[in-house]
Amino acid sequence: MPEQNLFNEFQNVSTEDWLLQIEKDLKGKDFKNLLSISKDGITVKPIYHQESTPKAQDFKQNAEWKIVQEILVMDNKEANKQALIHLNKGASSLLFYLAAPLDLDQLLDNIQIQFINVHFVTEGKGLELLKALENLASKRGINAEELNGSINIDCLENLSRTGNWFKSEMEDFSELQGLQKSKFPNIKTLCVNANLFSNAGANHVQELGFTLAIAYEYIQHLKLSNGSGFWFNFGIGSDFFAEISKLRAFRRLWSQLQEELSLDPHPAHIYTENSSRNKTILDAHNNLIRTTTEAMAAVIGGCDELSIKGYNMAYSEANEFSERIAKNQQSILEHESHFSAVNDIAKGSHYIESYTEDLANKAWEYFKLIESQGGYLAALKSGWLQSQIEEVSKQEQQQFDDQNKILIGANKHQNKTEDIKDKIDTGLFYKEASSEKIVEPVKVKRLSEELEK
Repeated sequence: MPEQNLFNEFQNVSTEDWLLQIEKDLKGKDFKNLLSISKDGITVKPIYHQESTPKAQDFKQNAEWKIVQEILVMDNKEANKQALIHLNKGASSLLFYLAAPLDLDQLLDNIQIQFINVHFVTEGKGLELLKALENLASKRGINAEELNGSINIDCLENLSRTGNWFKSEMEDFSELQGLQKSKFPNIKTLCVNANLFSNAGANHVQELGFTLAIAYEYIQHLKLSNGSGFWFNFGIGSDFFAEISKLRAFRRLWSQLQEELSLDPHPAHIYTENSSRNKTILDAHNNLIRTTTEAMAAVIGGCDELSIKGYNMAYSEANEFSERIAKNQQSILEHESHFSAVNDIAKGSHYIESYTEDLANKAWEYFKLIESQGGYLAALKSGWLQSQIEEVSKQEQQQFDDQNKILIGANKHQNKTEDIKDKIDTGLFYKEASSEKIVEPVKVKRLSEELEK
């Protein structure tokens, strides 16, 4: 049977035709009442048409993503045991928080690291870790280009979150400079942990602007000629379409920044995780719904790796059940919903394409505003950056308190008989840093904290 275009029998309808019909149906009511303003200051319209939709930009090359399992290493042998269990249960990427003395032979025993992504978060021991990784690869006969992952010592994020450097400004940047001599082309050594801003309540424009500003700060300090070493970690919140647009917008912005600086261009490597901002202790199983929609947004937005946190992240260490459910959420998206079978699912959505374009434009202007303050580091030291986030986060908190922003089970439809005291193990509540600080830290605070206290 010859192919037929079934749309030929339908008459094209222009934007003007749609608007005339809408005005007719409104029967005298003002069309402006149908418009709304997002928290990013973008006007959201009730109708989007192909005529005014920006042309779709380049997306990542494939639809697949890595399923991440994060592991706190208090004991290398026990962490290795846990890693092997998670790999057998579907994880394809590991992120280790290194709190024990470094022993990669024990930590990575029987793990075929050339077939997965391996990330290490370490405080001020990046060069020691790099040397240990070189020794391990040599022992196992692994070629340098076979390894993928990162060595994460984001000193600017640490300064922003804690108020202090790992060691000092000079020593921290010196260590980053030393990591640029790595023999592993696919081990990222310039990590930008932008999840801090999502957890602190920044809007998407701010998240993107701060991320670009940190990357630019590293480029300038380290005199980089290309962007190959960067790894970007974004927190994903509950604003579904805006989160999709955020990741898509960042890919455009990263390409634009590299072009502006005449850098050898490299695509952004985007790692994503659930934001803590909207997670609750009250009626905590609602967090499963939140993390699922956030995971969908991350995948549709084009993440390269995704870490789904346990539903109990706000009050307890992860346990076997919460970790199993978290991995299964991703497995369902990949193997049952087939999200990995379609590249750029959102392409052609006039709303998402338009929001992406507006968000990218606003974020670029915000990035320039940060640079007018002297750049990321200067803006942080002066307190300007913290006040910018605080202003936005307070507005969102007020919306939550007034029930204009709803978290089911927390500020609406709360279970009045629920007693959360006994289940709180390691409650995720904001605490002022007690030690001396070089700068005022960015405050990471969940919306439901006051209710739960």
